[in-house]
Amino acid sequence: MKRIKILYASALVALSFFGAGCNDSESDLLTSKLYFESNVIRVEVEADTYDCELISRLSNMMKSDVKVSYQIGGQDLVDEYNQKHGTTGQLLAADNYEMLGASSTIKAGELYANPCELLVKNITKGEDGVTYILPVLVNSTDVEKISSTSVTYIVVRKPIIIDKVYRVNPGWFDVRLPSVYKSTGSVTFEALVYALRWKNLGTIMGNEGTLIMRTGDLNHPDNELQMAGSVALQMPDVSVFQLNKWYHVAFTYDASAGMATLYLNGEKIADKTVGSLTFDLNERFCIGYAYDYDSSRKWNGYMSEVRLWSVARTANQIRENMMFVDSKSDGLVGYWKMNGEDTEQRDGVWYVRDQSPNRNDATSNNGLRGENGGRQSFVEPTVTEMRVRLE
Repeated sequence: MKRIKILYASALVALSFFGAGCNDSESDLLTSKLYFESNVIRVEVEADTYDCELISRLSNMMKSDVKVSYQIGGQDLVDEYNQKHGTTGQLLAADNYEMLGASSTIKAGELYANPCELLVKNITKGEDGVTYILPVLVNSTDVEKISSTSVTYIVVRKPIIIDKVYRVNPGWFDVRLPSVYKSTGSVTFEALVYALRWKNLGTIMGNEGTLIMRTGDLNHPDNELQMAGSVALQMPDVSVFQLNKWYHVAFTYDASAGMATLYLNGEKIADKTVGSLTFDLNERFCIGYAYDYDSSRKWNGYMSEVRLWSVARTANQIRENMMFVDSKSDGLVGYWKMNGEDTEQRDGVWYVRDQSPNRNDATSNNGLRGENGGRQSFVEPTVTEMRVRLE
């Protein structure tokens, strides 16, 4: 059993409460009220059972005891959470939790209630990538509550474990997209990457000369994550991108806003307005390789969870789905998990299967792509046992 003590200590919420009352009387501001210090508690650990301690508090001490009670909220609060955060979480089923205590006391002269236990269970049996949400409300007949912070959401997610990945270089992957992608507007690139050695112009994914994610360039550091082609965008601080570590890298272009954005581990690191653009991804889309004119421009390391979208994913969607995404998600053009379970040989050619319904399978290559008379050579992808951990 995993015990998680939820003793909230967010000064921000308390400050926002007092700041919001700038038009209230001084006596009203000093009136003690009941609330949770944090609105969201995230649980994602490798255990089947979680023992949580629920603790509410007062804004000011009182001279008498305050009785408090907790109750589980319903689908309406889950819908409210999803709308606010841009998520698609599901209400945690009743057989996945147990309230071991539903009432408590804040003793006279104290701020915090005695903890109540809430057991969350059987989460490892949940679906991969699915977020479960359990709203918990606090109430009292002895004191008013702050309505905006009287609900805390326990957000539970089954940990995604990736322990097999693909080695890139000398092998790499080639995707021949349909002609419908000759004029792509909004787009998102995503991948989990691990560099063994920095090499100037190390390719992660894309179409050389059109839109490509890579590291380094002339007069740029070898470990500078950047976009090149129709969009030029670079990470401002290369010290945060290091060898022998896993990172989630992402790029979005929102055609409606003309905005290009670069992300590292779910956090925005660079953006700029680039205007109205379209990208020809049909001609050449490679993973870990640029083009035959300079076949040395490969990614030197490992990859997993490579995705191409025809939509600009939101910052929250990127942050919430770095390790996994639903293969039926809207706008998903290609999804190459690169986990050792997605390879297939057909007619002497090795493929990495696209997990989306589009079947944009990638060929696994060693050598040239076959441009300008070059010869393709297909090889079985190199699978490496390695645990993906994002820091």
